[in-house]
Amino acid sequence: MEAGVMGDAIVVQRGVSAPAWWITGAALFAAGIWGLPLIESTQFENHFFGLFYYSILAGIVLFWALPSEQRFENGQFERRFCLLGLLVLWKKTTPLRAFSEIHFEQDPNLFRKDTVWVILSGAEGEGERLAFANFSATASNMLKAQALAEALSQATGLPIRTHESAGLAE
Repeated sequence: MEAGVMGDAIVVQRGVSAPAWWITGAALFAAGIWGLPLIESTQFENHFFGLFYYSILAGIVLFWALPSEQRFENGQFERRFCLLGLLVLWKKTTPLRAFSEIHFEQDPNLFRKDTVWVILSGAEGEGERLAFANFSATASNMLKAQALAEALSQATGLPIRTHESAGLAE
């Protein structure tokens, strides 16, 4: 176990815990029902368009059904993709010693609020990088990002580079 690490500390960031994931699932279900007249029709043209519609929808559902989860547990960072957030299909584990700090990065967006990322990185940007979580850059989400970074810092013993040194706009 790494020095400064609390023994049973677990910090988890899950895609399925976001309301947007559930809303998107409901919208995809509604889109599936909305397309039923295409395949229930007796006209061949409608069947062709229905096949195209449902193949596109199936691709979108595939990406939606595999949300990611980042966690810190027992001195290891783990990123995994889970089928509907339940069954682990793929995971990658990285030891704590690969990281030396927690910091924030902000990506500008043209059509919505900027995105703030909680990033773990090696010394001076070298080595491993792990995007632990992302939030839209609203005042309340900035507080959530800060709280998550503080929980990670407490669990791992890694220092947090502050907003001022990271150049984030508040």
